[in-house]
Amino acid sequence: MANYTLSKEIYSHLMNGKMLNKHLLDNAGDDTVNPLFIEIIDNKDEYVKQYKMSGYHLVIAPINDPEYICIVATGTLDGTKTELAMKAMTMLLVIGQYINHHKFKLSKLTNAKSGGLTEDDFLKMADMPHVKEILEKSKLITKGERTLQDVVMKLLVHRDIMIEVPSKKAYILTNPGHSFYQEIQRKFDTESELANEEDNTTIDTQAS
Repeated sequence: MANYTLSKEIYSHLMNGKMLNKHLLDNAGDDTVNPLFIEIIDNKDEYVKQYKMSGYHLVIAPINDPEYICIVATGTLDGTKTELAMKAMTMLLVIGQYINHHKFKLSKLTNAKSGGLTEDDFLKMADMPHVKEILEKSKLITKGERTLQDVVMKLLVHRDIMIEVPSKKAYILTNPGHSFYQEIQRKFDTESELANEEDNTTIDTQAS
C-alpha cells in the first residue's frame, strides 16, 4: 500500500517538472537509494493509476532496469519534445562542447569525488565564442537569469538532470542525465559526420 506522506512529496516533486532519480548523493559523495523512487517501484500500479486519473502518464525508465521516473501529459508521445526539454538538451550540448574543447575526461561530469562543474567552469564556458552564439539563438538566457550557471540551475539541476555535490559547490550529471548526455553526443557526432560527407561530396562533384 502506498505511503501517503511520501505520496505528497512525490506529487510535489513530479508536478514541478523534476525527474525522480533512483540514487541521491550523500555527504560523502556516494550514491544512496532514493526512498521516493523505491516507494513508487514498490507500489507501481497504485501510482500509475493515480497519475493516469490526473491526466498524466507515469514514465519509469529504462523499462528493464529503472533509473528515473517522470510524468508527461496524457497524449504527449514524446516528453523530450517540449520547449523546456529542448532547452535542457541544448544546454547539455553546450556542456559537451566545453568538455571536448578542454579535453576533460567524462569523469569531470560523472565523478562526485574528483569531478564536477564549478562556477569557474561556467564562466569559462560562457566566454567561448560558439557558446555565446548558441545562447543567443536558443534564447537560453532570459531576463530572469544573469549567468550561464543560472541557466544550468533552472534547466538541469532543478529538474534533477544534474545534481550538486554536497561537499563542494560543483555539479555532476545524475545517472539519467548521463544517459541523456551520451545520447545527445551520439546524435551530434552522427550529424557532424553526415555534414562532412555532404561537404566532401560537393567538393568531389565540383572537382570533376
